[in-house]
Amino acid sequence: MVILKIFNNNSIAALSENKQDIIITGAGIGFGKKVGDIVDEGKIERKYVLQDEYKKRFEQSLESIPTVYFEITHQIVKRATVILQTDFSSEVFLAITDCISFAIKRKKEASYLPNIILNETKVLYKKEYEIGLLALEYIREKTGVQLGEDEAGYIALHLATFTLSNQKRNVIKIVAFTKEVIEIIQKTMNCNISEDTLAYARISTHLKYLGEHIFRNESVSIEDTTYDIREILKENEKLALCMRRIVKLIERRYDYTLSPDEQTYLCIHIKRNII
Repeated sequence: MVILKIFNNNSIAALSENKQDIIITGAGIGFGKKVGDIVDEGKIERKYVLQDEYKKRFEQSLESIPTVYFEITHQIVKRATVILQTDFSSEVFLAITDCISFAIKRKKEASYLPNIILNETKVLYKKEYEIGLLALEYIREKTGVQLGEDEAGYIALHLATFTLSNQKRNVIKIVAFTKEVIEIIQKTMNCNISEDTLAYARISTHLKYLGEHIFRNESVSIEDTTYDIREILKENEKLALCMRRIVKLIERRYDYTLSPDEQTYLCIHIKRNII
């Protein structure tokens, strides 16, 4: 394997024997090396193989993006691997490096891009968001640029999207789905569910798991002998209207029909936390 680029002493980009672009990490693997040198395979700790569709983008990134951004990404992913106790697909390096590069460019140009799903991200992917905040500190230390919490949210979504435990890559869809349903609940029930409340956390967490089943098209069967959805809805016209709107939204936009059990369980969450 031949070194293509050295990010820091512990991470490099290389070309494998079968001509694949890979990112390699390991203690001292880049120390004292230069582009074109042979990789010391005894120091390899992790390899991230880039799929063909990312190869051209990776090569362009090596030429156009400062090395320090790759170094920052390496530290973020390394920290996230420990905290989240998971591995990531190779694409996470390109995604986060591009994210950092674009964010710093916008910051310098005073161009603001609001993160409209930041609140939902904070609740649904709390650990990833906390890592995103740590990433902002590391970015500031290495570049002198202080980014806002919107960027921590974007980094969190990339971490959630490219974790190997989420091969379906439905994270952004799930966050958007959660936001849509909560907006229906607030509008129909005439209430404001603040994102820092326990009610918001409970409802959004349930919607996260429901969304995962919807986007995998996996029907959920939940046995609940305590409540009957028809009796619950008879008690409150607003709640009945709310559930009809949610069911219709999911059918129309996501081509998924909520089972009676799924409706019952969601209804219980709304009833317990809103009414």
